[in-house]
Amino acid sequence: MAPLIATGAAHRRRKDGRQLGRRYLKHDWGAFDYEVSGSRLSMGLVRVLHTAVAKLTGRGIGLAMQAVKPLLSSKLPCVHFADGSRLFFRLDDVYWNSFIRQPDIAYEPEMGKLLLRLKDVDYTFFDCGANIGYWSVLVTSEMLGGKRALAVEASQETIAILEQNCNANGRRFEICRKALFETDGQVLSFSDDGPHAARHIVASPGPAPKHTEPVISITVDSLAQQLRMTDRDRLVIKFDVEGAEISAFKGSREVLKRDTLIIYEDHGNDRSHTTTRYVLDALGFPVFSIAPDGAITKIEDLSALDGLKADRRLGYNFVTCPPGCGFHRWIEGIAG
Repeated sequence: MAPLIATGAAHRRRKDGRQLGRRYLKHDWGAFDYEVSGSRLSMGLVRVLHTAVAKLTGRGIGLAMQAVKPLLSSKLPCVHFADGSRLFFRLDDVYWNSFIRQPDIAYEPEMGKLLLRLKDVDYTFFDCGANIGYWSVLVTSEMLGGKRALAVEASQETIAILEQNCNANGRRFEICRKALFETDGQVLSFSDDGPHAARHIVASPGPAPKHTEPVISITVDSLAQQLRMTDRDRLVIKFDVEGAEISAFKGSREVLKRDTLIIYEDHGNDRSHTTTRYVLDALGFPVFSIAPDGAITKIEDLSALDGLKADRRLGYNFVTCPPGCGFHRWIEGIAG
C-alpha cells in the first residue's frame, strides 16, 4: 500500500464547536475535511498506545495493538467526509487507524490530486485491490464527480467491511469478490496472514503461509465485459494488488486498446522496478510519476525510479496509458 502522509494542515471547528479532522488534501472546496466518530475510550487508548510505543521503541504498534485488541470496542469507528460520505474501519487495523493516531494524515495525496483533475471527465473506475473501499467511496462521491465504480477485493475478511462501506454510502458502487489475475476462473490461494498490506496471491513454489483461502481469478477484460463497457467508454483503473500487477496488466489486453488510464504501484523494496520495467519494455507504454503536491513527471529512463522510490518500506504510485489515447494526450499536456 502507498504511504499515509501528514499534511500539517490546521484544525477547523464546526459551528457547534466540535472539532473537525484536518484536511488530507488542501483544496479550496474544503471537500476533504473529515471527522472521526466512535468509542472515545477505545480511540483514546489507540492514541495513548501509539504515543507510548513510539517513545519507547521508535517503531510501529502492530504487536501492541494485537495485545490490546480484546479491550477495544467492537463498534467500528467511522470517517465522516464533508459531503456526507462515510468510511468505516477496524480499530485494531494499524493502517487505517492512522485516522485516529495521526489526525492530520493525507492518504495517497498524489492519487487524490490526480482524480480531482479528472472530476469533470466521464469515466468508470475499477478499484482493484479495493481493501475497505476508500477510493470507491470517494470516486463515487460528489467531491470527485460521482463516477461509476467497481471495487475488486480478494480477502473474505476485508469484504465484510467493504460491504458495510458500500451500504453506508447508498450502495453507489459495485463489489466483486475475486482476485485480479491474467486468466479467468482459476482457483488461487490467497494468503490472509498478517496485516492486509501483506496479503497476496500465493505463488508456487515457495513456503506456504499459515492461513490461506481459495479465491477465483478474474481479468480486467472480463470485468469490462460484465459491465458491458464499449470501446467508447473511458476507464480509470487502480492496481494495488500486492505484487500481482504484471498479471493484472496481462489480463487487460483488450482494455488497453481503449482510452484507459492505469494507476499502479511499484514497491520501494523492488530495486529492479519490475512492474515499471514491464510497462516500458513489454507494453511500450509511457509512464508518469505523480507527486504528493500534484506534480506529474514523465519517466524518461528507468533509473529515475532509483531516486523516486526512496523508502523501501513503501509503495509508490505511477500512471500509464496506451500511447495516443485521449488520456495520453491529456497527461502529456500537464506533465512537467
